[in-house]
Amino acid sequence: MATEYRVKTERSFDEACDKVREIVPLNGFSILSEIRIGEILRSKGFKYPNFTTFDICNPEYAHEALSFDHKVETLIPCHLIVKSVEDGAEISAQMPAEIFHTIQTDKMEQKTAFLNEVETKLKIVVDSLI
Repeated sequence: MATEYRVKTERSFDEACDKVREIVPLNGFSILSEIRIGEILRSKGFKYPNFTTFDICNPEYAHEALSFDHKVETLIPCHLIVKSVEDGAEISAQMPAEIFHTIQTDKMEQKTAFLNEVETKLKIVVDSLI
């Protein structure tokens, strides 16, 4: 299992961020925060490219995840990353299944189906940003 799903786009960093703001809500997620990590690091004297973390949440997915175990609180919201790279940008999303599988529940089949659905949806979002 992968902990992330990453793609490269020829879009500029700013274009990719704009596309995130457009596409994420169309897929049932809300953008809860936008953290400009690259700017923060550069303001502290570190050389770093543009890099923004979008914290995104689908309330139905969050509710279902929390129904398995309250410890899932540390895994939400989902993180969608846009990073400036040569000739474009990289877009990645945190894939929750690997970490989530450490949580034991009597609803293992339901949990597996849920994680497959969430990860498929996150990959669709990321692929829509190319």
